[in-house]
Amino acid sequence: MFLRKLLIIFTYIFCSFVYAQSSNIDRTKDDIDRQILSISKKSYSLNEKLRLYLEIYQNAEKINYTKGILESGEQMMIIYHGLGQDEKSIQQSYIIEKLALENNNHESLAKIYIQRGTALSALGFYDENYTNLEKAKQFVYKIENDNTRHYNMALLYQGLAAGYFSKKQPRQDTILKYFNKSLHEALLITDSTASVRQTEDKYDLLSYLYMNIGMIYSLFEPKNFDLAETNLQKSLLILNERKFTQVKVDKIPILNYLANFYFEQNKIEPAIKYAQHVLELELKNKNPSARVLAFGTLANIYEKLKVKDSTLKYMSLYANLTDSLAYINKKSIDHTVKTIAVEKDRLHQKNLNEYLLISCIIVAFIVLMTWYFWKRYKIKLQKRYDLIIEGLKSKDNKIPIIEDYDGAEIKNVEKTIYIPEETTAFILDKLTKFEKSEKFLKKDVSLSSLSNTFNTNPRYLSEIIKLYKNKNFNGYINSLRISYITDKLYNDVIFREYKISYLAEVCGFASREVFAVIFKKETGVSPSYFISQLKTNLEK
Repeated sequence: MFLRKLLIIFTYIFCSFVYAQSSNIDRTKDDIDRQILSISKKSYSLNEKLRLYLEIYQNAEKINYTKGILESGEQMMIIYHGLGQDEKSIQQSYIIEKLALENNNHESLAKIYIQRGTALSALGFYDENYTNLEKAKQFVYKIENDNTRHYNMALLYQGLAAGYFSKKQPRQDTILKYFNKSLHEALLITDSTASVRQTEDKYDLLSYLYMNIGMIYSLFEPKNFDLAETNLQKSLLILNERKFTQVKVDKIPILNYLANFYFEQNKIEPAIKYAQHVLELELKNKNPSARVLAFGTLANIYEKLKVKDSTLKYMSLYANLTDSLAYINKKSIDHTVKTIAVEKDRLHQKNLNEYLLISCIIVAFIVLMTWYFWKRYKIKLQKRYDLIIEGLKSKDNKIPIIEDYDGAEIKNVEKTIYIPEETTAFILDKLTKFEKSEKFLKKDVSLSSLSNTFNTNPRYLSEIIKLYKNKNFNGYINSLRISYITDKLYNDVIFREYKISYLAEVCGFASREVFAVIFKKETGVSPSYFISQLKTNLEK
């Protein structure tokens, strides 16, 4: 009798334990679903999103929750690609592909192959990109929900367009064909108040597609600037008119491209407006890459307007920011350390070690990436320096000059204005003598003064320089001056001891700052770096 009662009690305790464990798993699954939904509705940096999804992924694996593993794994693939870590994106796709195949999850398989193809395309594997996107197509067709099917098909065609766009000799008609197919699929997605996220994803995608179609019309032959402008403005209009609530849209890419587009069309006022708007938005959403593009556009605009102070300002900002971009990851270390300090007071002792371990990995990763970018930056500088030295050696330590041209060569150059062949030959001969005389070192040299010296039309002279040197007049003079000073620094040791301000004066620049900016623009390295490398090599 006693044993029977004991067995009943044991059975009751065991069943209660199993039920409790089952309830805990169900609650954990609900927690995972809520966490995934919460992340999709909030704005996080890509690194923070990756950390959160990795944590969800690991928790889902612990309880063997297939839906949580696939959804978090899919997001990790996308984030790795966004961070430029395409190899990790591909690795992640293979990890979750097996689980998606086992569960015959068509939507997950479609996303996996589309994202893998996108990552392969970014790494230059265009054939593999096409193979994976074709594989994705069979699973996209099997997706039952119409909106989800159309959205994934739009992403698939967008991936095919990107694959062709990245090739060395892309064809406008092929790229446009796939972008238009993607656009057609996106437009088939119905707006729904019940699925706000899906509707907003649709319009975010539409804006992206119109922007890319506009870019294609403006970049590839046959160019159509009216169609380019129409599509670019459509892209911006979507972002301006819709009130996005669950999708964080970024206007900066379209604004940056519009600024550059209008500059190329010589429409200065809208170009300045859009570039300045980029800088305003960038203050709120820090994006150094976007800022450097805006600085470059504004520098080109003010150089065209011949506004010296503004040109110098934005050229300096552009040069300085370009140098510092390689070190951006280093800035996030302090933030990570502060986060750890706050978590110490809040978290239970049991979880503290896990957070410290994760934080150490993150810090180590940031330090490694910082070192990597610094090393790559130094290698780039060294390659640029080596190219300069090779150029100086190949021209026998002489300034590059325009060679004499015969009549046959002159005829083959397309001119925007008619210039008699005799006049062209005359001006080219004058330019040759001008370079040999080193009169370009004079500070007061200008298009007007040089055309008077040559006894020719300033417009003719400007056109000949543009055609045969591929530069405007100021760029031509600057390149001669920089070529002169690099030659002097390379061949005459005493020049390496002079101050930068003196070197600037020697080669005709008005100030040390302008000289430094132009030197870097022409050579890819700063004057001080070039001189230090010359000294180092001399010591060796």
